[in-house]
Amino acid sequence: MPETPPPADRRPPALKAAADLNRALSQAHVRYCHWKSNDHLAAALAGETDIDLYVAAADRQAFEEVMAAQSVLQIASQPWASYPGVEDWLAFDPPSGGFLHLHVHYALLTGLKRVKHLHIPWEETLLANLRIDASSGWPIPAAEMELIILLVRIWAKMPPQRRLIGARIPRQILKELNWLRHDADAVRLEALMHALGLEPEIAGVVALLTAPELTTGDVIPVARRLCRCLATHRRMGWWAALGLAIARNARMLAAQGGRLVHLPWQTGKTLPRGGAIIAVIGSDGSGKSTLSSDLVKWLRFKLDVYPAYMGSGDGGTSPFDWLRRTIKAAVKALRRSPSARPPQKPEATPQRHGFFSRLVELHQLPLMRHKIALLRLSRRLTARGTLVIADRYPQIEVNGISDGPKLQDGRGFAWAARREVPMYEEAARLGPDLLLKLLVDPETAHRRKPDHDPATIQRKCEIIAHLTFPASEVVDVDANQPYEDVLLAAKRAIWHHLATP
Repeated sequence: MPETPPPADRRPPALKAAADLNRALSQAHVRYCHWKSNDHLAAALAGETDIDLYVAAADRQAFEEVMAAQSVLQIASQPWASYPGVEDWLAFDPPSGGFLHLHVHYALLTGLKRVKHLHIPWEETLLANLRIDASSGWPIPAAEMELIILLVRIWAKMPPQRRLIGARIPRQILKELNWLRHDADAVRLEALMHALGLEPEIAGVVALLTAPELTTGDVIPVARRLCRCLATHRRMGWWAALGLAIARNARMLAAQGGRLVHLPWQTGKTLPRGGAIIAVIGSDGSGKSTLSSDLVKWLRFKLDVYPAYMGSGDGGTSPFDWLRRTIKAAVKALRRSPSARPPQKPEATPQRHGFFSRLVELHQLPLMRHKIALLRLSRRLTARGTLVIADRYPQIEVNGISDGPKLQDGRGFAWAARREVPMYEEAARLGPDLLLKLLVDPETAHRRKPDHDPATIQRKCEIIAHLTFPASEVVDVDANQPYEDVLLAAKRAIWHHLATP
């Protein structure tokens, strides 16, 4: 017997943004539907997988107007994931902080992964054969229509190794076929295939509908014949599509490999109107490093994100940061060595900025040059649509603390102090576009960082509260609240910045 749909209480809850989008498109009289994989519609509307939306080409302008009104952003795929007549849009759900990723099709394309070499020319018939999903209210194809489309897709998407060695259908696809068989009707299916001009294949498809159990051996011949009925609608030959797929996969793997070794190669989807440098600052105990890391993970759901560590601690992962930490550890060990610095007499007054201390502090110059190089790179990436998340950011308002200049006020040689200032001025010119300032009470910060000096924490809290960054959009975030609320507030601030024209 065909499988029945999963019970409603097992469906993940839809995001509010999904309901808002469905309602807005309906009110604007846009002709659309979620055109495939509707056994997973609940997961798509919950943001767990992509929403595959077909929109009538004639309604494209009305659709884009709805997207603008709903603050949904169009995003651009990398070359290995771009197809004609298919766009990517990203919607934000303010209550949860989640995303909806929309694959918007103005033409029904399927085929080999990375290529989609086959056009299914049934757009008008699809729109004439819709039903409303009872759980979500979204328009979806009639079961008979979706079943025919799925059979075409099975063979069109079949990878070469399966075609040549032994065709098989994944278990989840057989499950989807059974889900559609549960609602499909043989009489309606036959009439629809007549309308599509598929008369020679009617008997085979109806036999699948009425079979007590489906197997790969039953489905593959029917899927192959249906796909061949659309041979004149191929965008390119199958072997040409296979060659293009291999080339695109190689390009994708090269880019991903470059990212693994810290090369600034784009791998995710980008923002066509440009990315942004988003910096997170705060005192010790405010949670800035944790927040920065989680924001990178959140945005990497679909977007190209480049993390940039702009501090002087242990947060960086680049080769420069590794070398800097190694040298820093060696200097600390030398300072602790009894033979390196004999103990002073109790009555002696230590010299705060002696020659050796100023010599050691010269490492601040190459460190700041590294940060400037990182910011220049970040600006080039944002011009190409990447988002840069900066953990900390150089500031020029307060010396010697909270990522301010380190060689001023006698801490460094005079010539080094003069060279340091222009680099901090350039950092201010380069960004950030959005600054998230985590404000936390000194008592809360010290409770989170009990090994830190309370006086230093209090001073840093006061400094962070008064920093201005006049060239940036600054958003104050209450970091005393539970971390989940801090993260949600940061997500909302970022999306508001990105969605504001």
